[in-house]
Amino acid sequence: MTLTPVQRSVLLSLTTDWQTPIQIAALLSTDPSEVNQPLKELLSEGLVQTTPVVLGTYRLTSKGAAAKADLLSE
Repeated sequence: MTLTPVQRSVLLSLTTDWQTPIQIAALLSTDPSEVNQPLKELLSEGLVQTTPVVLGTYRLTSKGAAAKADLLSE
């Protein structure tokens, strides 16, 4: 998968701990509405997961963690 610059930034800001779009946006110094679409796209690629227990929280999957590691090693 080829990531857009925004998707790449969101992916690099995510961890394996549950995070809200507000927390992710704060790390990126952007508006939370700007991370929602990239999160949905990363979710559809299997790089990010959400929990039905606490709506609106996201974290990296093992595939996403591997993709993040690849990006960091570039």
